[in-house]
Amino acid sequence: MLRMSPVPDLEDLVRSWDEYLLAEYAQTSREAYLKGLRRYREWLTTRGPNLANARSSDVRAWREHLRANYAAQTVNLWLSAVRRFYAFLIEEHNVQILNPAAGIRGATRRGQSQTLTRDELTSKEVRSVLESCDGSPIGRRDRAIISLMAYCALRTVEVQRADLAELGTMKGRSILWVRGKGRVEADNYVVLPVAGVLALESWLSVRGREPGPLFIGFGNRNRGERLSLRQFRRLVKSRYAAIGGVNGTKTTDGLRLSAISSAIRHGAKPLQVQAMARHRSVYTTLGYFDRIERTSNPAEDLVDYSPR
Repeated sequence: MLRMSPVPDLEDLVRSWDEYLLAEYAQTSREAYLKGLRRYREWLTTRGPNLANARSSDVRAWREHLRANYAAQTVNLWLSAVRRFYAFLIEEHNVQILNPAAGIRGATRRGQSQTLTRDELTSKEVRSVLESCDGSPIGRRDRAIISLMAYCALRTVEVQRADLAELGTMKGRSILWVRGKGRVEADNYVVLPVAGVLALESWLSVRGREPGPLFIGFGNRNRGERLSLRQFRRLVKSRYAAIGGVNGTKTTDGLRLSAISSAIRHGAKPLQVQAMARHRSVYTTLGYFDRIERTSNPAEDLVDYSPR
């Protein structure tokens, strides 16, 4: 049993964690973490323990229950929520506990590398998507959006959150400050290559320099307002459909994967790619290197039975 002394009211601790999430995380991340903790508490009631006396064996059993009913991504997200909740109690409230979720490995994402390969756009597809954007206001906007994703490896949500004020310069280079996954403030940045700068300048000549969202709508209901995530995804997918030939399984974040892969294939080093992709761990970045190396320089090509 976990050692917890003294034990504050559990409901107060949950509310305190919610307040922390509200202040430090984006709304979508907050909701996902709260849902994960709620599912964990609901499951514990079927076994007897509660948050105060759950063991590592309980968390492990919960993970197996989730694996039988949910995708690996959901399992890992909810497991992370529980792990972070207990860490919050230890770090912020000085509750004397042993984190029962610490050391519990997440669900294996079988076939992840193959999925990444399938979702990545080819160089020809990226060029065709960009060329589908004409000189109209909407075309200029879409080209700027796609350029940020295809050249700077921005996630869809990062482009959607961007504000005009987050454009800037650093040591003579144009940059865009980025609010990454789960972040409330823009605390990282990407360097804009020439193609990205030109696309943004073309868009801003239409949009103007008024403060506010970097990318806005032109419809009757959202004219001048920030595009929603759904509208962003629909926008990119419509560009895929317009050129034809882009596999229907490829997502909007396929452009991000294309940027990472292209940088690696053209000689970027792991730390350079990690900075661009804003991976927390370099091991995540190295996974992309391994995937590309697997097909560009496979061991199978070195098998040789010819006489010497």
